[in-house]
Amino acid sequence: MTTIKSYQEQVQDIVAKAIDAVESQHKAIAEASFGYAERLYKLDTAKTKHDEVATLAYDKAREANQYVGSFAGDLIAKYEKPQTPVKKAATKAKTTAKKAATTAKKSTAKATTAAKSTAKKVADSAKAATA
Repeated sequence: MTTIKSYQEQVQDIVAKAIDAVESQHKAIAEASFGYAERLYKLDTAKTKHDEVATLAYDKAREANQYVGSFAGDLIAKYEKPQTPVKKAATKAKTTAKKAATTAKKSTAKATTAAKSTAKKVADSAKAATA
């Protein structure tokens, strides 16, 4: 059974992957842009500063994703009861026991019917033999 917590974790992973993809594309575009511009001008300082700011921005985006994920996880934990392995096993055992009890009742009913039928036949045979 999928829980709200698992959905939250999936969303957080998707956001993290999106941040990584955007960062990688941004670095590729910036590298190409600075490569062309450096042919005309000396831009080492600007490129260094750009890279520092971009790294800082992507790190902050990752921190925000972690913070939001942690906050959402705490909030979800308050309202969603965790499904523990013990509870799962107990539920499965209960279901299995119910099925076994139902099967046993059916078997008992069939056996009782068969025994009554046999007893009636024996009684009828005994009556016929004494008559």
